[in-house]
Amino acid sequence: KGNGVIICLYVDDMLIFGTSIEQVEMTKEFLSTSFSMKDLGEADVILGIKIIRHKGGLMLNQSHYIEKILKRFNMLEKAPISTPMDPCEKLLPYEGEAISQLEYSKVIGSLMYAMTCTRPDIAFAVGQLSRFTQKPGPTHWRAVRRVLRYLIRTKNYGLYYRGDPPVLEGYSDATWASNKEDNSSTLRDMINCKDA
Repeated sequence: KGNGVIICLYVDDMLIFGTSIEQVEMTKEFLSTSFSMKDLGEADVILGIKIIRHKGGLMLNQSHYIEKILKRFNMLEKAPISTPMDPCEKLLPYEGEAISQLEYSKVIGSLMYAMTCTRPDIAFAVGQLSRFTQKPGPTHWRAVRRVLRYLIRTKNYGLYYRGDPPVLEGYSDATWASNKEDNSSTLRDMINCKDA
């Protein structure tokens, strides 16, 4: 096994990972000869993502960011719910006048940041809801609020990383052309609905 260092840089925030502490120290030394740097020690938060150390691994968590989203969109005191989306509800384009389109786009953007960083469990719901940012209607707003209510219940969820297994595995199922608009297929949970 060789030595390696990974540098993650975003504007003026930097994380340095390495196969050994010696490699990390040498990299910091080298960079400080060309750039003005301040060593803040082991990272605990970066870009709104908490790094929680557990025995045998790390957890990435955005509970603080999710609380900010909930507060911003007045959902902090709402009743929590156990799933991000109603599997029996079909989201279709809204024919009426768009309802709070800008606000809807802001909610979707906030959810997308959480989804891409630490919350893949809301990816399907957010992906579906993002299709309606141009013209959201009452059904879309109800579904967005459901995702937010799910986050109230699960705000401490995150991603856990450990040294093994060396292979990443994923599983999915497809609806095989169940989209009522254009008969396209979308990955979805296998749930029997009355109107399916």
